[in-house]
Amino acid sequence: MPKHQPELARIYNVFGLSSNHELSTLLVNIENTKRFSDLLHAVESEFFMVPGEPSDEPEDAGHPVDDDCLVNSWGSTPSEYLKQFKAALPIAAANSVPAYEAVVTGERWSLDGENGSWDYDSLDELLKDNYGHDSDGDGHPASYRAGLYEGGTVYRGIVCKDDPARFLPDANDVTERMYENACDSDAGEWVDAYPDLSKAAEAELQIALAPLKAWARKHCQPEFFTIKDVTPHIVTEEDVTRSRKS
Repeated sequence: MPKHQPELARIYNVFGLSSNHELSTLLVNIENTKRFSDLLHAVESEFFMVPGEPSDEPEDAGHPVDDDCLVNSWGSTPSEYLKQFKAALPIAAANSVPAYEAVVTGERWSLDGENGSWDYDSLDELLKDNYGHDSDGDGHPASYRAGLYEGGTVYRGIVCKDDPARFLPDANDVTERMYENACDSDAGEWVDAYPDLSKAAEAELQIALAPLKAWARKHCQPEFFTIKDVTPHIVTEEDVTRSRKS
């Protein structure tokens, strides 16, 4: 029994402490338990919550529907909780995929604003390469091209890159590939309506594919792009002076 607080014997025992431990030791164990509980609650709230079902109770009519937790840390044994946790992991992985935020890549510059001509990251770079460069082409008057000077027009646009996740196979692509591979297998002549998925299985497939989006966004950012918000820019003397100093 604890030396100084015999009435706390049962609490000491819960934490596996002996009667020789001071109250401060018990308090540290309680604080650690509270911290671990808060961490677990944060994980459950962030990753294991799903929309709940509306209540049939009259007193709940018109009230917001609370989310449900896929794991029950209060009413479960450790083995039951681990089983729930394992079953919920695919949903947690899907819930951890954030909404796509387009990569901010800045502006590009073009001599003529045409597709495929957006070669410059800045106006200074464009002017360095093109200012004052007249071209006689093959010597024929019709092939003459005036260079870029003050008062000439160039074009500025904003780079727009696709979400890499949109290039991934979707659920239909996966099942179609499974069907094609099954047809090419040794038992292909007997393949019919494969795979025949239930609504629940289709939902699980969508969940299973979700983490691929995060992978694609991390490792497969495209170098190719389109241009939006194209605006003309009249080259000024100040533009030319600045480009020569840069």
